[in-house]
Amino acid sequence: MPFAGRHVVLGVSGGIACYKSCILARRLTEACATVDVALTAAATEFVRPLTFEALTGRPVLTSLWERGRALAHIDLAKHPDLIILAPATANTLARCAMGMADDLLTALLLARADRPVLAAPAMNDAMYANPATTANITALTARGWHFVGPEIGALAEGPSERPGRMSEPDVIFAAAERLRDSRTDARAPRPGARDYEPLERSDGVRAGGGGARARRRRRPRQRADRAHATGGSRDDPRRDDGRDAARTRVPRP
Repeated sequence: MPFAGRHVVLGVSGGIACYKSCILARRLTEACATVDVALTAAATEFVRPLTFEALTGRPVLTSLWERGRALAHIDLAKHPDLIILAPATANTLARCAMGMADDLLTALLLARADRPVLAAPAMNDAMYANPATTANITALTARGWHFVGPEIGALAEGPSERPGRMSEPDVIFAAAERLRDSRTDARAPRPGARDYEPLERSDGVRAGGGGARARRRRRPRQRADRAHATGGSRDDPRRDDGRDAARTRVPRP
């Protein structure tokens, strides 16, 4: 299964595309992922938490103020292999770009450390084309966020020929798989990379080149060899040892 043993947090913000998030939650669960869903207050107006609980088999988070779960957003931010934000509305993207943490979902995203985020924007086409939204997406991309979509197609208000429609659940699922694979490859050792300490040769130089450290080790010997070849200098310890031996030699009777 593609997500076996993986933990995915699905963040759902308030937009009509929330119904697609239900399908995505089911796909992830069927792929053997452990899926925790976090809903904004606006999202609960479109889809009830009970729906996601039934689809994932896990409790759903909706508020920072739930009794007994005051630090749930911090705990969730520490452990997931992936956070998916779908739909990612213009409002939620703007708040995340500003670093706001005034509800459970934005607080979780701000506390996520280095956990990867995959966002699927969904909004009116004019809202998506607005320079403010473009700037927010650019800022989040610079912070390491990944985006899928939006697509061109019918919106809640009617047909559209510009991007704004949230990508289909299968497209988001495929993007999540690619992101998972890219992170797995990044953590894997490079082909031919050594995971052991190089052996030492008998002359003290590490096998495999040695670099600057090996050159430093060889320099004293090279200097001594040059000094010996030219007769040595007054500071050559070998000449000093020879003179000392000559001075202290006792003549034979």
